[in-house]
Amino acid sequence: MSVVNISQSTCNLQLNKAKMRLTVLLRSVSQGLHRKIDSYSHYRPIALNLQQLLNFAKEGGQLESYTYLQKELLVRFANTMKEIECLPAVLQCTSSLKTVKSWFSESFSELFTEAIKKIYYRHMHVVETVAEGIMDIVNYSEKQHLVFEKHLNYFLNRFYLMRISNRMLINQHIMRFAKLKNDGKHTCDRIDPDCDVAGVLEVEDEGKPIRIAYIPSHLFHITFELLKNALRAVVEHHGNKGTDSELPPVQVTIYKGKVDLSLKIHDEGGGIPRMAMDKLFAYHYTTAPKPVDRCPMAGLGYGLPLSRLYAWYFHGDMTVVSFEGFGTDACIYLKALAENANELLPLFNPAAKKFYENTSHSPWIRSPGHDIVDSGQNVRPYV
Repeated sequence: MSVVNISQSTCNLQLNKAKMRLTVLLRSVSQGLHRKIDSYSHYRPIALNLQQLLNFAKEGGQLESYTYLQKELLVRFANTMKEIECLPAVLQCTSSLKTVKSWFSESFSELFTEAIKKIYYRHMHVVETVAEGIMDIVNYSEKQHLVFEKHLNYFLNRFYLMRISNRMLINQHIMRFAKLKNDGKHTCDRIDPDCDVAGVLEVEDEGKPIRIAYIPSHLFHITFELLKNALRAVVEHHGNKGTDSELPPVQVTIYKGKVDLSLKIHDEGGGIPRMAMDKLFAYHYTTAPKPVDRCPMAGLGYGLPLSRLYAWYFHGDMTVVSFEGFGTDACIYLKALAENANELLPLFNPAAKKFYENTSHSPWIRSPGHDIVDSGQNVRPYV
């Protein structure tokens, strides 16, 4: 009996020692990972332009592509992870943000191995997952949402812009070298060196086709939300009048200069009150009904902010001018030349960190004719 007790006691002692060694090992691995993340976060991501991406699609080699992608994604992921650490604790503690943080941590570790495809699939639902985490906070406490809105808009602009760039790089590699099931889904970032702008918008083209080097899916993403809002506004504004006359058309005008390609989307949908203009590009601001059986992003207020980010990505822009009682003009500006269309990448640097730490001033500043100004959504993400 005593022999059995001694044996069991010895076994428990050995088991406890093994657990302690495992704990020390895991802590060491975790500390090593954090040191690597901290180290890579001090590097600047390298911005490419459309012409460089086009040249690579024609001539780049697989080893060259993988080597560049591995190093560059380490830098971009590390920058994003350090940025997440700057968020208020109440946000970092949500299950959605914890999930996203774990995705980035796993992907950072796997970039030291051949795991590009796995990383691509893991990050497919980052936008929706982060949106759910933010919505948890918005629903939990409106007061907390008001306090954090400036920092949230700033963070989300930078976070999603970096995500657009990461997927762009990964997709270039996958489209050229990897053989995956459902290959068609990976052509979303395909660069068309002779993109027909009017053709992508599916609008009537009365003149000679205007073409630029661009990503058709990005152009569609930029314009879709504006066209959808314009058509909806026209129907709602004129439909309420009960007339049988034709609805005024939504007009799309495309101009191509030596430097810029400009698009203007004009509607006569009654316009937007000036006091609501500052909310247009704020995340979670929407006039659409709450989603029931539609796509996960519908009704979350992410349409216009994300559309503008796609325009910003290659140093373009999007502006909206509205005339209440009449209609709205939305303008999109893109680079006409591929060599001028450089990636716009957010940098995690002391200035960015200081922005998150600065809580001395309220993001809610009132001025005549405006409910809210300077709520963070218009702050360029490369600061």
